[in-house]
Amino acid sequence: MNRLNQLPTLRITPSEKRSLNYRGKTVQGVAGDTVATALFANGVRVFARSLKYHRPRGLYSLDGECSNTCMDVNGVPNVRTENTLLKDGMIVKEQNVKGSADRDWLSFIDKLDWMMPAGFYYKTMHKPASIWPVAMKQIRKAAGIGVISADYQMKGQYDEMFVKAEVTVIGGGAAGMTAALAAAESGQRVVLLESRPHLGGCFDYRVSTTAEGTPLYQRARELARKVAQTGNIRTFTHTSMVGAYNNNLITAFQVGGPSDAFTERYIEIRSDSVVVATGCIERPLIFDHNERPGVMQVGCAHRMARTYGLLPGSEAVFSVGHDLGLEAAVDLFDLGLKINCVADIREDGQNPELMLALAERKIPVLKGWVAAKAHGGKKVEKVTLSTVEGTVKRQFPCDLLVASAGLTPVTGPFILAQAKMGYDSHTGYFLPTALPERMFPAGRLTGVNNPAAIEASGRLAGLKAATAAGADMGNLVVAAEKAAAALPGPERGCKLVTAPVKGRKSFICFDEDTTIKNIKQAIEMGFDVPELIKRFTSAGTGPGQGGIPGHNLPLFVAKYTASINTPVPTTVRPPLVPTFLATYAGYNHHMFKHTPLHDSQIKDGGIFRNIGVWQRARYFSEDFDCKEEILNVRNNVGLLDGSTLGKFRIHGPDALKALQRVYVSDMSKVKEGRIKYSAMCNDDGCVIDDGVVVKLGENDYYFTTSSARAGQTVEWIRYHTRFDGWDFALVNLTDTLGVINISGPNARKVLAKVVDVDLSTEAFPFSGYQEFSIQDTISVRAMRLGFVGELSYELHVPASYTQAVWDMLKEAGAEFGIRNFGVEAQNVLRMEKCHVILGSESEQRTNLLDLGLGFLWDRKKAEAKTVGAVALRQAEKEVGRLKLVGIRMEDDNRPARDGALIVDNKVRGYVATMRKSFSTGQAVGMALVESQLADIGTRLEIFEDECNGVRLYARVVKMPFYDPKGERMKS
Repeated sequence: MNRLNQLPTLRITPSEKRSLNYRGKTVQGVAGDTVATALFANGVRVFARSLKYHRPRGLYSLDGECSNTCMDVNGVPNVRTENTLLKDGMIVKEQNVKGSADRDWLSFIDKLDWMMPAGFYYKTMHKPASIWPVAMKQIRKAAGIGVISADYQMKGQYDEMFVKAEVTVIGGGAAGMTAALAAAESGQRVVLLESRPHLGGCFDYRVSTTAEGTPLYQRARELARKVAQTGNIRTFTHTSMVGAYNNNLITAFQVGGPSDAFTERYIEIRSDSVVVATGCIERPLIFDHNERPGVMQVGCAHRMARTYGLLPGSEAVFSVGHDLGLEAAVDLFDLGLKINCVADIREDGQNPELMLALAERKIPVLKGWVAAKAHGGKKVEKVTLSTVEGTVKRQFPCDLLVASAGLTPVTGPFILAQAKMGYDSHTGYFLPTALPERMFPAGRLTGVNNPAAIEASGRLAGLKAATAAGADMGNLVVAAEKAAAALPGPERGCKLVTAPVKGRKSFICFDEDTTIKNIKQAIEMGFDVPELIKRFTSAGTGPGQGGIPGHNLPLFVAKYTASINTPVPTTVRPPLVPTFLATYAGYNHHMFKHTPLHDSQIKDGGIFRNIGVWQRARYFSEDFDCKEEILNVRNNVGLLDGSTLGKFRIHGPDALKALQRVYVSDMSKVKEGRIKYSAMCNDDGCVIDDGVVVKLGENDYYFTTSSARAGQTVEWIRYHTRFDGWDFALVNLTDTLGVINISGPNARKVLAKVVDVDLSTEAFPFSGYQEFSIQDTISVRAMRLGFVGELSYELHVPASYTQAVWDMLKEAGAEFGIRNFGVEAQNVLRMEKCHVILGSESEQRTNLLDLGLGFLWDRKKAEAKTVGAVALRQAEKEVGRLKLVGIRMEDDNRPARDGALIVDNKVRGYVATMRKSFSTGQAVGMALVESQLADIGTRLEIFEDECNGVRLYARVVKMPFYDPKGERMKS
């Protein structure tokens, strides 16, 4: 196809060639092309086949609003080729076809639509039940719009960026750029996001002029230059917003260009205020065969010519409901497109200058007419036009039918941000009736279409956003409000939903092949809410994210359902635009935190694993059973790096009240010089954390949490005390303190060599707490604990001194053969004592009572409103819950794997942790089982998928397995 290479609006570079492979042949395009425009330039008109009926589908929009041009690109299915930039060497294939897109063997299904009414898969092929599994497989083979290869490896570089800005502007059209420039006048940081590869929006390709006579495309480029020259505006093009969350957290992803170091980049913006200037998309016109190749939106046809230099057809008919359609008809005629007729849905209200321009070009205009049927097989050959009442019809030949019922605002950002939406009868738009805090609309999505009004609304929104972000822009806001009020306001919108047709082949959703007839069937079955009809018929649930049916569906339901007077919009959910999981994953950096002892653990031969946000030494030899590490602790002395523990100080007049709220125990009983073990529960009574609490002084406490919860503890306590007005301070000391655990029969002897304090049992008993200094320099908080079941001291040391204390202990313990032990050895040691690790011996269903920790719960401190207490009282009355029990294998040489299922005729529980105990010579562990299996002596049947159907057996035994009286850890 010959290009219109001399147009000033072009976004392609005709001199720079690009090529792709399609159907085994090389197809030529140019720099700036998308995959779809390059294929279109080479004569491709059928890009894909539809989901259900395998109908031919062609280029309809250019912003990925439907799946019409979804293809397999470089092995990735469902790529939206209409807005995927062309790169040299791409391999493009059709998908969801048997044969080719032009000749699909399954196209006969299109004639069997009568067999597939709305929700047919819910109602048919279910009786007898044996039919459904067979039918389901066949349906899935016939449907689907792409095949995922299990062996495919994602190529490219995927980046991530976390940005802070005072103002974020979503949409880089005239309103968005004006808003960004206005906000930037405050000196604040402004982020501007635009989904297309260049700024400009609807101005970018239009040659109509402003009131001053400047072509709109020139005005767009002028604004873009100003944005580029403004130092405090950061612009991201080819960047789609995908999510909006609390406190104006905006997420997006950017597609990398030729000079970028990334393929795609995830962006997260924390913004004080947000301007939404996302503009409008076209509301599809619904008529018979309205998705045939050759049917295009107005913007698609216009941009094809002005942006890509491609006339979208040779002779055309327009069926439109807004002045943009008339403007496009005039411009495309001047570029060489033959136009046989323009049908305008509206009886009146057309721009008189555009009507005069059409008359001067002798283009027939039919007011109050609409397209009723597109004729042709694989492409449009002619069209039947009808009056909107259906009383008179006429036919016109064409290979291009430009169809649009009107405009609809892109309000997804508002809906994601929890705005209240309502139907505006003047514009015909769904607009926010209650805006989210510090979020402002601008531009065409407010209903304005006058170029000056679009810019004025953008400036006003930008100034308001800057003010909301803390700038003093009051006088400028007042002036901007006056300027906007003096310009044309929101325009009257077209209300027509569907042409006067029966609707059997009138598609409201292209992605799911949902027709008007299907919607009527759903309504006749009793579904009268658009959201339910959407689910029942699948309309709007495809790759286009509801872009095509999102506006028409509620309008049609309101019109066809007598019980609904005002259209109700359906819900939009993130991501607004589909992208790769690889983009969300980012660079996939191996990210973790190091303890103060990390380097020395490496030197000592530590084998590391990522555990939560930390990297920890799990083993210190290639023996992953850790026999020597375990026995050294049991018989001698070992050192463990426990620095990952959460460590916190809470102090202030109401510190005790806060502890009483979140801990199940009575924390008023914590005594100075002693430690108290307790647990936290959630509102369901399920244990979420445990640790010890120390009283440092009056209203001053130090406590530890599990490593996994350390990052959430502050927010957890803050959340559960947020309405009380209590006065306390909470400090996270996790990263400022290291922890060394010295354990074993010789632990006291080693520690005594480096400290000058009395470590005897009388002076420093089990569950005792002391503070002292090493060499009058290093302050230490020491606790007598027994997590591994031996004499143990847990030393909390300033992070910068932790390595020095570790080295002193190693030197002092050399004569005793002191050695490191890792997380796995600790896991086995504590398992032998049946000490619980949350997440190993618990899961989201298990509460405090299930784990045998009910003794921690003080039931008499009701005034504290302890989190989880209400649920725990209810749980005391329940039967049949999971219970934590000790188990021993009948074959001590074959311990069951962690997570192995406990079964009879169904699943009855699972093994939490089990190992071969070197201390007892037995294969023992803990399991969560249904309460009727918890009695001592009960035989348990264990299933492992590696046993080829052979079952393993264990019996419930008493806990703990090692030193049941605790004499060793208390000695």
